[in-house]
Amino acid sequence: MTDTDESQDWGNEMDRPEHEKTYEAFLGYSKWSLIIIAFILIGLLLFVYGG
Repeated sequence: MTDTDESQDWGNEMDRPEHEKTYEAFLGYSKWSLIIIAFILIGLLLFVYGG
């Protein structure tokens, strides 16, 4: 997902590696949060309907 094209103007105040690291962490946490929520919902369905 990392674009190595340096044509974008990040400016002196932007730390590109840190920005990309934070974005990758955000995507990882989002993915695992959705997986955990899905398991919780499946567990609730099994509990309610006696699967």
